Amino acid sequence: MLNTEHQTPNTEALMTRRPIQKLDDTLANQIAAGEVVERPASVVKELTENALDAGATSLRLELTGAGLVNLILTDNGSGIPKDELPLAISRHATSKIANTEDLFNINTFGFRGEALPSIASVSRLTLTSRPLSQPEAWSITSSGETRPAAHPAGTRIEVADLFYATPARRKFLKSVRAEALATEVVLKNLILAHPHVQITVLEDGQETWHVPAAQGDFFQAHAMRLHHVLGAEFAQSALPMHAEKPALGMALHGFLSPPTLHSGNAAKQFLFVNGRPLKDWSLQKEIKNAYGDKLPAGRQPLAVMFLTVPTDAVDVNVHPAKSEVRFHQPSELYGLVFSAVHQALSQTLKSTLQPYTGTQSLEETYSYAPNPITAPAFQPAYQPSFTHHQPSTDYQTPNTEFTLPPQKLLKGEADTQHTTPDTQHPLGAALGQIANTYIVAENTTGSLVIVDQHAAHERLVYETLKSQFTAGRIAAQPLLLPVIISCTPAEATLLLAHAEELQKFGLDVESYSPSAVTVTAIPQLLGEVNPTPLVRDLVQDLQSLTPRTTLHSRLEHVLATIACHHSIRAHRRLSIAEQNALLRQMESTPASLTCNHGRPTVVSLSLPELEKLFARR
Repeated sequence: MLNTEHQTPNTEALMTRRPIQKLDDTLANQIAAGEVVERPASVVKELTENALDAGATSLRLELTGAGLVNLILTDNGSGIPKDELPLAISRHATSKIANTEDLFNINTFGFRGEALPSIASVSRLTLTSRPLSQPEAWSITSSGETRPAAHPAGTRIEVADLFYATPARRKFLKSVRAEALATEVVLKNLILAHPHVQITVLEDGQETWHVPAAQGDFFQAHAMRLHHVLGAEFAQSALPMHAEKPALGMALHGFLSPPTLHSGNAAKQFLFVNGRPLKDWSLQKEIKNAYGDKLPAGRQPLAVMFLTVPTDAVDVNVHPAKSEVRFHQPSELYGLVFSAVHQALSQTLKSTLQPYTGTQSLEETYSYAPNPITAPAFQPAYQPSFTHHQPSTDYQTPNTEFTLPPQKLLKGEADTQHTTPDTQHPLGAALGQIANTYIVAENTTGSLVIVDQHAAHERLVYETLKSQFTAGRIAAQPLLLPVIISCTPAEATLLLAHAEELQKFGLDVESYSPSAVTVTAIPQLLGEVNPTPLVRDLVQDLQSLTPRTTLHSRLEHVLATIACHHSIRAHRRLSIAEQNALLRQMESTPASLTCNHGRPTVVSLSLPELEKLFARR
């Protein structure tokens, strides 16, 4: 028998039901404003995008009370004719699309025709504009009143008392400081994405930003904007990147931080698609993955990345504020990002060790190398050269063999290989050690270079092990006498469960008893060492791995542990020849600026910085 208990109509609801009716324009606009206009920052975003679509090359933004009290944007764009002003504040009226085909081929920032009427419905808006072809300016208010006005060519929009008409929404806004910070994010995106546009911002009558229009091609113009948004350190050390997939119409340009410069979150990653600010977690994940073990755990790189894709390959109509998009071929795009970042990082040594002297133009600190993986057709006219002489080998120096067994103690024997210091190398010529831990060198620019010998050699060994593992397996060295290692039954079981996996790393482990294992071979790179400390560390690593740990992470854990055991230790005396050999091998290893744990291996002080320390400048 069917249960009809919950099928009884709600007669009370039927009696109070309202008829379907068309919303009036004011209410419809206020509902739309809830999607488009969340806070003053939303207003700034919508108005500046309209100005850019109108061809503006100069923007002046005036904020009072973070834009809650008053917000004025003035531009020098093409302006709006007098007879189109009423349409400008009418819902779904736009000059940017005319048919369905236009909707899937968006070439403008705005296109919905909702921004101005939505803003006007929740504020006291006054729009004043004059096209060049019109002898005088005209203005229109939220109520639709028009009148002549005095104004040069361009447009001025004043938004007063934001959300006065919807007080319930206004009470959910945050503090003035929080709203100002949200607007700052919009301005930073604007500054980075449009380097040829002059931007001036006044807050409560005080000029807080004035960013003149930049000159030059992509890399020149954007390089001049980096320090305004991400600071001088990023601007001086940023790595240019470029890659293309011409067959798909995809291109990627941008700047990355070297592995030694990072942040606690992804807030300093600025992504754009066809000039539009973008939020895409998958893209950010690909950027982080490309850095791999070059960053400390939990840290994020800094990035400014511009993606260009065909307009019909991206749907920008999936979010009212247009901050999210949908890509037609996301896997192709993510692969392009990963390979471009990976390739840019291979230039780390060259870019990071070229000091910014204060006399160079900002863009002279950058090197540029197209991505050979994607064979881009893009060839920028901008080809900066370094101020100082660089070796003709372009850092492809011979990989000087440097695999000293860790148990050998050096006595500082005479250097017969480098009687004349060769400072032409990026890391320069070794001068000696500090505390038998840090190598001190000088390069041709007069910079003082300091290298952490243990951290640096650990990275070199790690990269060698990764190469061997990728080629098949790590070279193993059989032991003349097997080494028996005592352990708990649980540890023995854990090691034997991973015996086949460890064998690929050059370590052969066999059962000896319920509470002991036998090691019959060790990685060849380790030389003649007691494998007991290595095995005990590996046990700890294996215990820390969870079932959800990826295979790639497991490999990194094991390789890093092996590398640490082979590396030169701190407080170990090295001859000048050995110090120079280590420096040369670092120069041929792109990842050598950080150790396996993401910590820096090199710091440098330029000659101007040294002179400043001694009050010489």
